[in-house]
Amino acid sequence: MYVDVLVPGIWWHPLTYSTPQIVETGCRVVVPVGPRGGKRVGFVLAVKEQLDEKPSYEIKEVIEVLDQVPPLNEELWSLSEWISRQYLCSQSEVLRLMYPPQITKGCNVDYQDLSKQKPSKGLYQERCFYEASDEKRYEIYAKIIEEAGYGLAFFPEEAVARSFWDLLSDHVKKKGLLWPSGGGKRTFDAWLKTRRGEVSVIVGSQGLLFAPLAPIDFILIEEEASASYNFVRYPYISLRHIAAKRAQTWGATLIFGGRMPSSRVYLLKKPQLEEKPKGQIHFVNIRKASRLELPGVAWGIPVSSSLLSSSLDAVNRGKIALWILDRKGYVGEISCEECGWTMTCPGCGSLCRLTRDIVVCPICGKRYEIPTACPSCMSNLIMGKRPGIEALYQIARSLVDPAIPVHTWYKEESGKRRRGMVLNDLKDGGIIVGSRLSVTFCDDCFVGVVGWVDADAEARRPQYDARFTAFSMIWESRCRGKDPNDRNVIVQSRMPYRGWQRGLRRGWHLFWDEELNERRELGFPPFELLVEVTGPLRIIDDAYTSLDKSGFAVYKPIADEGRLWVKAKDLKGIREALKPFFHISRSKIGFPKIRIWRD
Repeated sequence: MYVDVLVPGIWWHPLTYSTPQIVETGCRVVVPVGPRGGKRVGFVLAVKEQLDEKPSYEIKEVIEVLDQVPPLNEELWSLSEWISRQYLCSQSEVLRLMYPPQITKGCNVDYQDLSKQKPSKGLYQERCFYEASDEKRYEIYAKIIEEAGYGLAFFPEEAVARSFWDLLSDHVKKKGLLWPSGGGKRTFDAWLKTRRGEVSVIVGSQGLLFAPLAPIDFILIEEEASASYNFVRYPYISLRHIAAKRAQTWGATLIFGGRMPSSRVYLLKKPQLEEKPKGQIHFVNIRKASRLELPGVAWGIPVSSSLLSSSLDAVNRGKIALWILDRKGYVGEISCEECGWTMTCPGCGSLCRLTRDIVVCPICGKRYEIPTACPSCMSNLIMGKRPGIEALYQIARSLVDPAIPVHTWYKEESGKRRRGMVLNDLKDGGIIVGSRLSVTFCDDCFVGVVGWVDADAEARRPQYDARFTAFSMIWESRCRGKDPNDRNVIVQSRMPYRGWQRGLRRGWHLFWDEELNERRELGFPPFELLVEVTGPLRIIDDAYTSLDKSGFAVYKPIADEGRLWVKAKDLKGIREALKPFFHISRSKIGFPKIRIWRD
């Protein structure tokens, strides 16, 4: 007897082994891998009495069969096959995501007959709840969960999921579960508890996606347009897309909610905004704002009088002022005023930035000393350009009394312990200067003003969805958290209240109508799929040739960069063109990685 085994790896195909034992599809087996006696845990994909043709290699024997029955039910196993097709990745990598690490390492799992956990033929339906007020949406969600049977409730952030869980009644909590953050034993215990059928409602974030709950009557996705639902590690899958598939499989009710919809949901469902946010939004021409001078900065940093006065007013009322600038460090560029020389990283060629008196490459992380003279013309006129959070902090610090706290907040300076310290320090008001992550403080503090110091920066990104990202961040800062109706939002822009910014005052329906018209003309998602392929330059060049020969229009914006783009209506042809690049024989050469953009 022979078995095709999915061994976790980027290659798309299974490996064939022989076995004297009877084994079911989906069960785990220990198999030899590699020439040096290595062992791996894999999953049986197919069982064969005979091989279709004689292989050109030696077929090794399965070392051990770990399961009597498959650890996953039929729905999740079929889902892993579907994901591998939809995201052009190996089914084995999907299974690695589905299971807790303890399972893929071969630990024992209690015998449990999952054959009865088959999806029913219920009536699949979709509902939408788009409301600016977090409080009103959560009231709707809580009522749905109270009345529903089995279901999953997804939130984009673990802290938000925890806050919503605290709002639920004891009745729901008794039959439900708050999915643990991270991994480890607590997550494994939650997985086993769900598999045994001991819970009916689960609330969580990204880690909840593959919880083995059965049956499923509803799936709720809060803030379904959030980029947090896109996995940042390979394989690059979308929680919203896969959760919707689970709801369709079970004939469940799929509930979309949030402050604004994604492009695909707006295109298909045309949801309406129940009530516009009442918080005031002000647009300021950044060209007319005063440029406040800073040591070593050529052009200073534009901060309008409106932002300065609103921040002082908020602080005097015991509230928080958020100053948001998505540019880390003191300056984002170091150059010579005399000849125009710009400092780049000798290792990777990227622009270097100055942070805390150290020159750092933001790409490879290498550090260098601050140049005292220009290496090109020997001039001493070395200045910084594009001031960042550290420079903005100095302005905020000089604005208020030394007794009033001012803090910075961005990814490298975050964490639960520091957040607790910052919240305690700001209990009577203050200023936070940081990246877009600072918006999360609206959940815990009374924020009186949010200032977007350079609102155009995000919209300038060379991505098709750059305007949506910029719009959604500012919209979120108007609506999120405590008492948003008593909050001012100040948008500093070079073209205030023009283009995509008009929807900030009139509503996201205006934004999406105009944005989707342009995307339709250009063939961007959600009208066509956008496939991004990355990897070593040699592999990407070969992939470009293969896709081009298959008749696809391939875009490679930067010739010497390991990245290409393909637009397509479906993925079948792309899969065939790229299939040769995902064979185990290419392990020493390397594999490309694929990301699918759908909206």
